[in-house]
Formats: sequence, structure tokens, C-alpha cells
Amino acid sequence: MCLFGATALGQVTFGDDLFSDSGLVTEVDENEDATPFDDILKSETISIGGRFSVSSTINLDLDAGDERVVSSGLANLSTRLFLDARPTSDFRAFLKFDGNYNTETGLSVSLREMFADITVFDTIFLRAGKQAINWGVGLFFSPANLINIERIDPENTDEELAGPVSLKGQLPIGTSNLTSYLLMEDLEDGRNFTAAARYEFLFRRSEITTGLIYQIDGPWAVMTTITGAVKDITVFAEAVAQGNIDRIFVIEDDAGGYLTSTSDGLFASGTVGGRFSYNTDNDRFNINAAAQYLFNGLGYDNPRLFSEDPSALSFLLGQVALGNMNPSDLLDRGHHNAALSLSSRDIGGTDVTPSFFWLSNLSDGSGLITAGLAYSGIEFITVNLDYRNFYGPTGAEYSVIGPSNSLGLSIKISQSF
Repeated sequence: MCLFGATALGQVTFGDDLFSDSGLVTEVDENEDATPFDDILKSETISIGGRFSVSSTINLDLDAGDERVVSSGLANLSTRLFLDARPTSDFRAFLKFDGNYNTETGLSVSLREMFADITVFDTIFLRAGKQAINWGVGLFFSPANLINIERIDPENTDEELAGPVSLKGQLPIGTSNLTSYLLMEDLEDGRNFTAAARYEFLFRRSEITTGLIYQIDGPWAVMTTITGAVKDITVFAEAVAQGNIDRIFVIEDDAGGYLTSTSDGLFASGTVGGRFSYNTDNDRFNINAAAQYLFNGLGYDNPRLFSEDPSALSFLLGQVALGNMNPSDLLDRGHHNAALSLSSRDIGGTDVTPSFFWLSNLSDGSGLITAGLAYSGIEFITVNLDYRNFYGPTGAEYSVIGPSNSLGLSIKISQSF
């Protein structure tokens, strides 16, 4: 009865309003210029994020004999912050910087990225400012990664590399991309603009890129990369040809001594590698493996020069100390190089990750071997126990002062936000 009465009252009270000409639905004119992605791409707030980490380590020199030299201390206190603002769908501003502190060098702050993204006619995408530019596909070595001002750390391949100040323009063409750059990092040194361009496209199940870098009266390079799969193995390769490079070499003079020299010849480099992962159905066991070979065209024809002649090594180190050569000129001295890594994450559900890493200059017979265990069972904390062995003759790339063995224990507290 109550329901019937309420229904009747509703018919008497609201009947005229419900069925009058005014109605409950208001039609709105369609905006043909509206873009459905605008509300997704823009934000009225600034996104802030980053990471924080602090680590301490203890190292035991296993070659010190009875003295057993032990070193310890604060290894690194660092933070990385970024700010990302998107006031409109066609404009974005991004800022990222690092702060690092250790007991020896004190506090340092470095700018990682600072750029603005602009979309022109929803077709061309511009990025102006300091930005990371990754041209390579290699994991441990990347001769095609010619633009970034930092090189890959083979022991920390996940770390992003700092790039130069540049203007980037990207034009998508179907599933392909045409990208051009004007690099302005060295303008203060009186150098000309460096121009670069890269084209990315798909061929069957592979991604291929080709690119070139050119500077008037300066270095130039042509590169190509390919990434694909052979069954369950991801494979990658790079090839580079370079000329007018800035690298400084140590050569023998007519009097039997040594001097420094640059070369305007043509240098070719290439690398090939692969990655493989396997997991059991119950996730109790897994293995991650990666291997890579590098032919370095910038290596010395006699890679054992510095291990066979102590005076050549003394000259090399002296030139670096005087600032006549860069520390990077000490690296990549051999034509043939290789790297291999193996790990099993959270093996057997124990929060323990064993790992093995090998890095070698095959040309001079030197290298680095590390074997370690990492425990991550405590939230935000990782404990690492590592054995490190630098092997090879004295003066070689990885054993400049001779072979060495060490055992290290480190504790790291870190969190991303």
C-alpha cells in the first residue's frame, strides 16, 4: 500500500515535469576539434620522483699476505630526483639531476637531463635541451652509441647514460621513425654544430636502425644496428665506421721513445651478442644469461705494447697525469673483447641471487672475473658478498698495476619513489 501510494503521489507531483518539453537530457553540440587524448596527456600537477640509496662496503685484499689489508667506509650516498610537468598535451618540461656524497670527494651535484618536448601539428615531435640519446643496442659494449657523453659500465648495464645538449626532431612514418639531431655540447670550445640522423624500421621480426653523424672538420661516423630473436634467444648486433676521431694514441718515435698522435684514418668496429632467460613452471629456478663479443677498430695493433715495455706504460700514465690524454684513452686498447654474465634471481625462493661475470680484453690477455651472492630478504636492504679477480700481465688494460684478488661485503639501502 505504501509503495502504491508513493507511486500515485509521484505521478501527481512529478508527472508534468517528467513529460514536459524541458526534459531531463540536454543535448550538447559536438566539438569536432576535441582530441580524446588531451585529457590523458596533460596534467595540472607536476610529477616528482626519483630514488635514494646509501651503501657501505668492506674490502679485503687477498694478495696482501700476512698484512691482510682491509678497507671500509661509506661507498656512496646518492639521490636522483626528477620533475615532469605536462601543462598541455603539446608541451612537456622535464628535469633530472643527481646528488652524490662520499667521504673522499665530498658533495657533488650533476644535471642529468633538462629538456622540453613540443608537438608540432601532432606530426613532428621536438625535444630541446640536455637529453639522453641511446643509439646502441649492445649490452656490455656499444660502439654505435656515439652521441651520449658517458660510456656503458659493463658491471652496471641498467644505469642510464648522460647525453649532450641538443635539438631533436622525430617524425613517425607508419611503424618507422626518422629522427634528426643538432648537437650543441661543444659550442663553447669553438666547434661547429654536429648533425646526426637515424632511421628506424621493422623488417619481419627484427628492428633495424641506420644512422650517421657529421661535423665539419670534425669526427664523422656511419652506423647500423639490428635486434631480433632466434627461438628463445634475443640477439643484437652493431656495426660502425668512423673517421677524424679525437682518440689519442701512443706511438713509437724514430729515436726509440714514445709520443702521442691522433689519426684521421678509417676505423671499423662491430659487436654481436645475445640474451637468454629460462624459468621453471613453479618459478623455483631461473637463469638469466648474456654474452657479447666486440671487435674494436680503435684498438692498438700491438695490444701488448704496454705490458711488454714498462717505459711505454710509464709514458702513457704520465701523459694522462699531465692532461695530454684523457682517462678514456686508457680503455679499449685491444681489438678483441668479450663479456659474459650469468645469474639466478631469488633462487629456490630464498631471496638469494648468485651471479657470475666475466669481462676480458682478449687481445692483451687481461680481464675481470666476479662471483657474488646477493640477499634481498629485508625490505629496502640488499647485502652483497663478491669475489673480484683482475688478471693479466702488468700494464695490460685490466691489470695496469698487476693481477689482484679481493673479497667485498656491501650493504645497500635503496628505494625508488
